[in-house]
Amino acid sequence: MPSKKKIVVATRPSLLAYTQTIQTVELLQKANPDVEFEVKKFSTKGDRVLNRSLTEFGGTGLFVKELEHALLANEADIAVHSLKDVPSAQPSGLRLGAFPEREDSRDVFLTREGLGIDEMPKGFILGTGSPRRRVQMANIREDIEFKEIRGNIDSRIQKLHDGEYDAIILAAAGMNRLNKEFDENLLLDVDLCIPAIGQGAIAIECRSADAETLEIIKRVNHPETEQAILAEREFMAEIEGGCKFPLAAHAVVSNHVLTMIAIVGDLKTNQFIVEEIETSVDESLEKSKELAIQMKNQCKDKGINFYI
Repeated sequence: MPSKKKIVVATRPSLLAYTQTIQTVELLQKANPDVEFEVKKFSTKGDRVLNRSLTEFGGTGLFVKELEHALLANEADIAVHSLKDVPSAQPSGLRLGAFPEREDSRDVFLTREGLGIDEMPKGFILGTGSPRRRVQMANIREDIEFKEIRGNIDSRIQKLHDGEYDAIILAAAGMNRLNKEFDENLLLDVDLCIPAIGQGAIAIECRSADAETLEIIKRVNHPETEQAILAEREFMAEIEGGCKFPLAAHAVVSNHVLTMIAIVGDLKTNQFIVEEIETSVDESLEKSKELAIQMKNQCKDKGINFYI
């Protein structure tokens, strides 16, 4: 008998990254009962440097580079990423091969007392390192004092309870994947706080030429998730953005129609513009690119310098 095929899965060592990798491997195992999966941890610079803002030393791509190197060096066959950490372009020889069904893409506003943002005292301290969250929250409450925060979910929640911050914002997807309880009334609707591009979605990356592995991971692909996040990433690629300025886009697909809302802004002035499109899935990539060009022109006309 031929030996059972083995797939080595690269993951970051953090609890959330490892947990969502294990959850993804469980999906893969169910869809591929004749394949063996081995999970292997690779530390990234984004995991190791916790005392500086991501925008200061390279952005979200620092969470995936070492995993991609492992793929190119044949130390692993696939890598499991939080899609919001993945830059718009892949290294030569690699591709994003599958996207399991998306988790809740919204943000959660957390406080010690369970208060909503409208109930918070004047000048409260909000912990966030995200430009897109900052500009959108400042639009809701001009009196917020923002303070940088890094670390995993547990450490951020602990800092909140220790009084370093009066409120923090976390992704609902991470909370759900780690089975963290929270009041659903504190979820921020997409219209109130547009999520990061790819938020809530998982990407499985592999070598472009590895047809057998690609066929294996495609069995857990969720078409509507793929259509939505590819539109978001097309928008991001045209804007040429990452995490250094307020940028967000969120798409949903229903009955072969894609609706996407997007924001681009200036962190220095808290100015931003928001636009929304509705298009067929077949035209979604083209329309997403057109939306990005339109919004860049609008920024130029209004003096919104989102590249600073």
